[in-house]
Amino acid sequence: MFINKLGTKKSKMTEKIDKLKKKLEDAGIEYKEKIFDDPDLYSRIIFEITAGREKHECFVVYRDETLQSALDLPFEQFRFIKGNEAIWSKDLKVIEAEISYTDITGRFFFERLHRLICKPDKNEDEETEVEITNIPLPGVDDLEISIGYCSPEFAFLIGSRERGPRGRYAKRLTLKITNTKTQSHDNAKDVLDKIANSIFFQIDLTFELPINLQTKRESYIERREKKLRKQMFIDETATIKEPKYEYDSEPISLYWYAKESVNMPIFQYLAFYQSIEFYFPIFSSYEAKQKIQSLIKDPRFNPNKDSDISKIISTIKVSSGGKSFGNEREQLKSTLSACTNNSELSDFFKSDENRFKFYAEDKGKLISKQKISVKTDNSDLLAEVSERIYEIRCRIVHTKATEGNYDVLLPYSNEVKSLNYDIELIEYISRKVLIASSRPMKI
Repeated sequence: MFINKLGTKKSKMTEKIDKLKKKLEDAGIEYKEKIFDDPDLYSRIIFEITAGREKHECFVVYRDETLQSALDLPFEQFRFIKGNEAIWSKDLKVIEAEISYTDITGRFFFERLHRLICKPDKNEDEETEVEITNIPLPGVDDLEISIGYCSPEFAFLIGSRERGPRGRYAKRLTLKITNTKTQSHDNAKDVLDKIANSIFFQIDLTFELPINLQTKRESYIERREKKLRKQMFIDETATIKEPKYEYDSEPISLYWYAKESVNMPIFQYLAFYQSIEFYFPIFSSYEAKQKIQSLIKDPRFNPNKDSDISKIISTIKVSSGGKSFGNEREQLKSTLSACTNNSELSDFFKSDENRFKFYAEDKGKLISKQKISVKTDNSDLLAEVSERIYEIRCRIVHTKATEGNYDVLLPYSNEVKSLNYDIELIEYISRKVLIASSRPMKI
């Protein structure tokens, strides 16, 4: 039985709910209801809107205002654009995408952008108090392009997916492209990217105002689930002890930068990697030293024998700087081997069910071809983890698509959305390396 807080308006509410169901059915959109007996919780209809091959879950709560918006707006004619906070409609011939900007916030940014682009007469600007809601831009072919406050449909759909406190915020700034002839999601994505890159680059060059398309945000539920996952590993009985150890300033600084870069996954990953890379000369040299000592300690070793000396020379692979042994891949593996082991890595993967499932089912194959054999006992996790970390690092730092046979990992690509568990992995490794490299504190 449906229960809501409006009591006397129950029959009108039910009528609106039935109309919304009919609207979804006519559009071929599947839905389900979630009914709460608690009167303080709003029941809702949950439905999915496609974004290419993906599906984004949306919902409409059973509130009079929200239901009325769902009935008044042709939201069912829109689809999302994958990877961005963006929508498009083949029938309505429109593409709309939220823009992000860092120079100035909110209304002041929009007002400044309007003055720079439209160059209104100062006297007219002072005399009129009409709110500016749209900035027309030069079009191309038959397309009409503008920047302005988002449409009601955009606010409704993005708010329905996001579920967060931002809600259906009507003051989001969006890039609008109308009179489009897009017939598919990929075509809409292509048009959006081309127009946005061209217009935004001009704005950046001309006015020094960096703006970009807003990437797809995590929904409120996704953010909440991530937070709950991390809280699962908190030992509430733990206490802070007196400071005993100190850490090298360079790698710990990179570690803190990585922790702060939660909204920039590529920079976050690279910063964690660099905090590990700092110790390559130390641990790679240590491994080489152990190998050389083993050769020299062998009773059969003869310093006057060329073949024995050749064994030492072949063991040492000195970098051009003379500080490290082996290539970068070998140095990474040496560092990992010195700071953790297969047993600890196995515990790390098994400590989180979702993380274990991610690697067990090889869901990260778009990020790296190197699998992690979490389901196999006695597997060489050190070698696999080292290779996977190195491969992802190469995809980030290589600037040519063919360099090292690694495809470039682009900042706004959908692959980046799959980096979460690999970021957790390299953060774990970074922590282990920092701990292993710490020393007793001296004040």
